[in-house]
Amino acid sequence: MTDRTARRVAASAGWQSAAKIAVALMGVASVAILTRYLGTEDYGAYALGFSFLALFGAVADLGLFSILVRDISREPDRAEELVGNGITLRGVLWLAVSLLAVGIAFVLPYEPQVRTAIALAALPFGMGLINGALLAGLQARLQMAGASGAEVAGRAATLAAAGAAAWLDLGFTAILLTASVGAAVTLLLTLAVARRAFAVRPRVNLAVWRTLLLASLPLGLALGINELYFRVDQLIISLSRPLEEVGWYGLAFRVIELTATLPGALLVSLFPVIAAQVAANDARVRDTLQRGFDVLVTVALPLALGGLVLAGPVVTTVAGDAFAGAADPLSILLFAGGLAFVNGLFGYALIARDRQRDTLWLNVTALACNLALNIALVPAYGIDAAAATAVVSELVILAGGLWLVKRHLGVLPAPWMVLRAGAAAAVMTGVLWVCDDAPLAVLLTIAAATYPAALWATGGTKVLLTGR
Repeated sequence: MTDRTARRVAASAGWQSAAKIAVALMGVASVAILTRYLGTEDYGAYALGFSFLALFGAVADLGLFSILVRDISREPDRAEELVGNGITLRGVLWLAVSLLAVGIAFVLPYEPQVRTAIALAALPFGMGLINGALLAGLQARLQMAGASGAEVAGRAATLAAAGAAAWLDLGFTAILLTASVGAAVTLLLTLAVARRAFAVRPRVNLAVWRTLLLASLPLGLALGINELYFRVDQLIISLSRPLEEVGWYGLAFRVIELTATLPGALLVSLFPVIAAQVAANDARVRDTLQRGFDVLVTVALPLALGGLVLAGPVVTTVAGDAFAGAADPLSILLFAGGLAFVNGLFGYALIARDRQRDTLWLNVTALACNLALNIALVPAYGIDAAAATAVVSELVILAGGLWLVKRHLGVLPAPWMVLRAGAAAAVMTGVLWVCDDAPLAVLLTIAAATYPAALWATGGTKVLLTGR
């Protein structure tokens, strides 16, 4: 990766990271409002509704975002054509999948508030799909500053709407609709940004649709299976455990999603570079993957190890004592989240090499493992078993991803940062353990001071800054 490209990736990731930090902070505030207003059971219904719809989300996306980014990175002159057809194709898929999801929800033995949540979750879900097609064109050009601002504004609108609905005591349905308010704001602002970069209008070119679908179908199936194994635990919990436990697990899962915001910004910024380097048979892809791996490991390890101490204080501070049951699954899920960061990098590398079918089979294997363990363990042992199963599934994908990247790209990232960051994270966790009775703000301050110092002492900081 050239210095100029590195600066462009850093700038793109920087804008997105700043936006993601703001979004994450507002997400925490939203969780605090929703959990305290709705209580464990209604929050369980809320979380289940959006999670259930997300099971179908990867099918509606069909991997089109990644394929659009890849193809626009390769052929920048086709951006308008590809984005326009992506908008229309995603709209058609949204309608079909939403109707299917709502229909299945009415067949399953769910309570009325769960079915309402699923039906209303389809609205922001659809707007998010259209927004994603616009983002693909901007991401391929590494022009994400304005889009990042749109995301922040949308999340601020959601937070304001949720706060107003709770303050006015408008009830469960009004709380559900607040997500649509934010999604609409984000879509309108992203559209305004995209129009300054390229012409935006829906297009219907069946030849382009066919090409996109053929390229994205294996990836879409892989993503759908990946989403299924990542969320099937919540489905099994909802059918075999009390709704209160669904709420606890939903909170833990939401925290994991918030921790993934910064790694996600890095991954989507790296992907256009990886795609272009792989297409050109550029040997610098090895360095790009190594540096991405090092950064992701540096973020994942302190989250996973620090979560052993911080999970309980985070849950009770944000959601209150009624959600204390979310602490143990959260501490386990943080390990799964950390593994998912690295797995995302390997997945993008395989997509860049047109190895979507390999990711499909890998995710099928992980899903089979996940389903077997969840069905066997969750009814008897509950949400802790579901969290542990998520870790096992991510380990399966990690092993397969390492093998596939080595086979098809001839690259295997060196593991030295795992040792450096692991040692630094262990030191941080030990200090936190000694101080575990302190308030959450104090614990976070200790972590923020201890980990960078320990990482510098292990030489990890030098590696991140210089690549050597």
